[in-house]
Amino acid sequence: MINATTHQGTEGVLRAEARPVRRISSRALIIMMGVELTMIFGVLVWALFWMLPVSTPFASQHNLAPVVETVRSSLSGTINDPLIDIAPGVSARASNLRGLSMGGSVYYYYVEGHANFDPLSRGVVASDAVEIMLRDTSGPSAIVIYRLR
Repeated sequence: MINATTHQGTEGVLRAEARPVRRISSRALIIMMGVELTMIFGVLVWALFWMLPVSTPFASQHNLAPVVETVRSSLSGTINDPLIDIAPGVSARASNLRGLSMGGSVYYYYVEGHANFDPLSRGVVASDAVEIMLRDTSGPSAIVIYRLR
């Protein structure tokens, strides 16, 4: 025989004694939801920055066609690109020294095998601080077009 005791009420029905339930307050719930949303937002921002490339390259080289045309015209003398005296007896085109501003970016160039005064040739910037956009060998001499990162 099993000895079990039950608590019966006056009508002979079993009474279930309910323990008091601790409930979270609305203020604590809002704080917990805020912390959770902050963590989710932080992970999202971290993931977006982690997945973005360091720099966005151009979609195609067709975007550089006006830059190449301007450089070729400047070197051939068909457009007015004034000469700037760098040292006594040494002058360079203004576009070679200061670059070309087109489409919100500044493009620099140098002509291989010639004296150049662009920032990369002068050693003002390191080679890892530039993004080579194009090496054009279609003309009489090769031209390298780049921009600073």
